[in-house]
Amino acid sequence: MGTAFARNLIEDGFPTVVYDRDAARMDALRASGAQIASGWSALADCSVVLSILPDDTAALDVAERLSEVLRTSAVHVSMSTISPHASREAAHLHGTLGQGYVAAPILGNPDLAAARKVFVLMSGDSEDQQCCLPVLERLGQKVFNIGEDPGLASTLKLAGNALTAATLQSMGEVLTFVRKAGIDPKLAFSVFTESLFDGKVHKTYGGKIVERRYSPPGMTVPLAIKDLRLALAEAENVAAPMPVTSIVHDRLVTVSALGWSGLDWSALGKLAEFSAGLEAGDASR
Repeated sequence: MGTAFARNLIEDGFPTVVYDRDAARMDALRASGAQIASGWSALADCSVVLSILPDDTAALDVAERLSEVLRTSAVHVSMSTISPHASREAAHLHGTLGQGYVAAPILGNPDLAAARKVFVLMSGDSEDQQCCLPVLERLGQKVFNIGEDPGLASTLKLAGNALTAATLQSMGEVLTFVRKAGIDPKLAFSVFTESLFDGKVHKTYGGKIVERRYSPPGMTVPLAIKDLRLALAEAENVAAPMPVTSIVHDRLVTVSALGWSGLDWSALGKLAEFSAGLEAGDASR
């Protein structure tokens, strides 16, 4: 995801400094015109820094390291899917040093990121939002302003992933059901997505399920488990029961237990087939 964003910013003429633990990705971005960061100090002159990390621990570690080198008025934009608490903690850390922080997780996948078709959920101090908005507007098709509390964008992102996961579970169940009933699941998929169920999630992830195309993953099963765990924790904090999300979380844990952790989270469809006694196919798919 970060590579796609970096390429688009370079293409738009933004002076872009990048860092990734994957040396091959950095080499590719260098060839595209990026400056490679040799250390944290290489980011000291950046007015806007985007980070995309897998979890709270990594996101807060990066926030702390950035806080040590960024100048006053620079803005750290976290596009990570993390807890609302972590977003607020990072915002407080930067704020004590006169730096800005904006939570800007996205709705979409790597393919949509490359095509600038993701949706950005943005929350944080209004002045910080205005500072980073020209950058964020170039990354996707729409930026939604969720408010000044940086935790709210993180909350909405978790809610979106919970809704997506529930849809994947439902698509997997239904497509397995019609297959066992004697209906071609590809025909059923066409009927559903060309009538009442024509949403992006139904089409994109339903397509993966009906084609059993679970690799390469857009989001791996462990990351999906983490996101639903965070959603359930925040739901508990605000006393909002989410029974469907709890069930889907456990289904994803089952996918992992079966050795399919490296697959896309749409492998919930694979689990539906397995549970129904159908041939689930090779775990690498």
